[in-house]
Amino acid sequence: MELIIDVLILFIVLNCVFKLSLWHFWQRLTYSLLLGVFAWWSVRYAVLQSKTQISDFLQDISALQTVAILVTIESAVGLSFCLNRLQDGGRKWLRALLYAYPSLLMFPVVFYLLTQTIFAATGVDFSTTAMVFAVGIIILLPILSKAVCWLLPDETGRLELHLLLTVFVCILGLIATEHGRMVYAIKEAPVDWLSLVRTLGLFLLLTVAGFLLNRFKWYITNRKM
Repeated sequence: MELIIDVLILFIVLNCVFKLSLWHFWQRLTYSLLLGVFAWWSVRYAVLQSKTQISDFLQDISALQTVAILVTIESAVGLSFCLNRLQDGGRKWLRALLYAYPSLLMFPVVFYLLTQTIFAATGVDFSTTAMVFAVGIIILLPILSKAVCWLLPDETGRLELHLLLTVFVCILGLIATEHGRMVYAIKEAPVDWLSLVRTLGLFLLLTVAGFLLNRFKWYITNRKM
């Protein structure tokens, strides 16, 4: 479970970096500063956590379902941004809102990484650990996003990779938050061949109807020309 969570966190961070690569430098720096300030502020709560509490949280069905909802909403917003950006036109206010939306999942990710850093830095003062961690975020995020711009100068290519990473985050979020417990028992039943044939027949009928309708529309359009 923890390995899947670590992979999910990695993809969330990568997805955030690609989103920041589409922003201006001052926007990246502002967002990085917000994350750094959040890391410094949340150290008072991070020191109260223990490995047992985090492990119990990762096994809590209700908490995992909440995480799955948050990941799904974040992914939906990311997909909407990518698709809206790739298309021409659309409502300007919606494009601006989706463009300005950062990755809010980074805040719980930063908190989780801060707790893991505190666990690893045994014997180091908590304030020092939080300060180094916050400064690292403020420096690394703009540098990584700039490196992405340098490696991929084409904005459309970065946008497409951002789209793929958003899909991966959504899939990994659903996998990582699956508690694996069967809620409903599966009942054995014979295959209903008649219903299966009817479904396939309806699918073929709708496919043929759509094809004929498209050909008819093409014929009418060319005839008018």
